[in-house]
Amino acid sequence: MTTDHENTSISVNRDSRPAFSTPPHFDHVFVTVSVETQKLINECDFLVKEQFGRFSLRVSESSMLGSYMPTRVYGKNNLIEIFPNKFGGNEKFVEHCAGIILSFDHPGEMAQARNELQLAGLKFSGEVVDRIMPNGSGGRDRTPWYDFTRPDMGSASPIAVFLHEIQPGFLAQVGANVGPGGRVDRGARFDASLGRPHTSNQVMENILGVTVRLRRDRIERASAILTTLGCEVTAVESGISVRGIDGEIIFVADDSPREGTMELKFAITRPDPGRRFDFGTESSLVLSPAGPEDYSAVWSFRPHRNSVKLP
Repeated sequence: MTTDHENTSISVNRDSRPAFSTPPHFDHVFVTVSVETQKLINECDFLVKEQFGRFSLRVSESSMLGSYMPTRVYGKNNLIEIFPNKFGGNEKFVEHCAGIILSFDHPGEMAQARNELQLAGLKFSGEVVDRIMPNGSGGRDRTPWYDFTRPDMGSASPIAVFLHEIQPGFLAQVGANVGPGGRVDRGARFDASLGRPHTSNQVMENILGVTVRLRRDRIERASAILTTLGCEVTAVESGISVRGIDGEIIFVADDSPREGTMELKFAITRPDPGRRFDFGTESSLVLSPAGPEDYSAVWSFRPHRNSVKLP
């Protein structure tokens, strides 16, 4: 079931950030690349043999997206999904070229987030997304997967900020334990879903930062949405910086027609200067770019598709 809320103002007049049990966390990011770039990524031994992070090419099916198979690379508590050409573009929502997904830890926090968005006059839509799996009888079972909210980033925005709250039934289905008060542990959820834990042999720990190129008129909307959700949003020379989510998102204000994710920064377990992997001309992964004391890696992308032109 989908609900739409037709509040149109983007002004935020709140004296303080809302007090969720835990603030929303950076859960994952998705990017779109060309088919050729994804093929090169999927052929990289460093990724496929899980020397960087846990690697997955697994078909998923949901009531929202239908059947899809992105490339996924997992850290301890967050991940990157890589889609060929586009994300979405069906009757549910417009095509996106990049997105950031924040998750809530406790049951009921999504309802509070929607209330905060509505009080702030921010449009959004929401639904419970089902996971669809084949069963032993030749049919398909539907299990509530996550509660999903899409704040409106503006007309035909190719950049998305999504919220989700995992459903208890899905956690039980994959065998993921929950903490006190039903708190979801993202690391335990990933371990259970993949059937294997993160190991000390893997270089990647987590994604620490995301840099997204965003048109100037959308910067204000992104700031309003994220401030309302309790994130720490501050103005920087290039645009805005978002903290308080187990990482940092930098939205770079740029009126270029190619909006999208420009860079991901990772924490790594050990420096490894000189390691570089190029995936054609659109993407590259570089470990310890600052030298032998650098415990970070940078995965760069050239935004793949032009923004949809507004009428």
